[in-house]
Amino acid sequence: MNRAVLAVDIGTSSLKAALIGPDGAILASSRCRFPDSRRSGSDWALALSDAVKILSPGSNLAAVSISGNGPTLASVTPSDGSGAVLLWNEPLARPYGGESLFIPRFLEYRNRFPEDWDSAKYVLSGPEWLVWALTGEAVTVLPEARYERAYWTPGELAAAGLPAEKLAPFVPAGALIGHTGSGPASASIPLPPGIPVVSGGPDFFVALIGTGTIEPGVGCDRAGTSEGLNLCTAAPTPAPGVRVLPGVLGERWNASCLLPDTGAIFHEWRKASGQAGRSYPEIMREILASDIRPRHGEAPHPGRVVVEEIGFTVREAADTLRAATGFRPAWRLSGGQARNDLWNAMKADITGEAFELTDTPDGELMGDAALAFAAIGEYATVDEAARSMVNIKKRYEPNPARAREYGEKYLEWRDKR
Repeated sequence: MNRAVLAVDIGTSSLKAALIGPDGAILASSRCRFPDSRRSGSDWALALSDAVKILSPGSNLAAVSISGNGPTLASVTPSDGSGAVLLWNEPLARPYGGESLFIPRFLEYRNRFPEDWDSAKYVLSGPEWLVWALTGEAVTVLPEARYERAYWTPGELAAAGLPAEKLAPFVPAGALIGHTGSGPASASIPLPPGIPVVSGGPDFFVALIGTGTIEPGVGCDRAGTSEGLNLCTAAPTPAPGVRVLPGVLGERWNASCLLPDTGAIFHEWRKASGQAGRSYPEIMREILASDIRPRHGEAPHPGRVVVEEIGFTVREAADTLRAATGFRPAWRLSGGQARNDLWNAMKADITGEAFELTDTPDGELMGDAALAFAAIGEYATVDEAARSMVNIKKRYEPNPARAREYGEKYLEWRDKR
């Protein structure tokens, strides 16, 4: 039997995991939710333990690779336990004017949990906390060297009054950190000892690998509670409304438009309209059955108003990236929204864009697996692994007639703004 990687991703509300083969095949998958109350890193370990029990990896397990959202932080206590968790999206008490995404989170952690901060051996993000729990090795995953300013420099730490010794040293994504059986949570997570543990990294970066968004002109639409359109480019493409970040490969760049609440908007409407007990596909079927242009005197379906607003926002972002880069890709889907087949098709009609679904809507997990297979030598490089493992299984093209109707409504929507 081919070797498999246990790919793990820590989300805001749940831990996703999958066993993935070197050809990109999803052999098994699971999702384990976290408690709604204030949590600690031990909840991540418990969720991983539950996932392992569900997936039952056998003797073919070749490596474990872990990614997660960030910067979500937890401390390592003097007794090798976990302090409180500060989620990536919790509001900050004070604004921070620098480029670092982590320093304001460290300051907020110190302010909210002073005892945990003062006694901490380390303060780590979620995936690094789990890597430490499995291996006993404390690291910080720097996705690529050009991301340093988004993390921290010694000078910035000193200026913020933060002790560097509480922060673990940088390692690159895809580094072999250690082996299972050596960390403080080994007894509670039923993995065999001696399995290599690989650094995944931040979910955004790993999802680019897992959707194959590594070559100029390839794009992905990563959409859950929030959404981001990402487009690989050969050079930086600064433009209004475009966020420019280093790409996965050293000579590549990433142009993106961030849409902070597309999924949240629909979720809140679903709840406010008393439909929380209905499934997303059921609601979408009802919306799709309603008229794009209601008859005279009739009100539009309220759910259609919501999804069209979301779709027009995505369309505007795609237009912005096309103007900045010159590329019009088929957007590779990743994230919770990608699981909704009806919405994928409707999004293509509303935006006039083509979308593609790979073997898994969880691009982070496929990216974790690609990093791990490269780390253990199954592939020579991460990009070779991604090219071999990422497979397109479905394409959504806009329906010409519906796309024309939505195009007219989009222009009306844009003119009103």
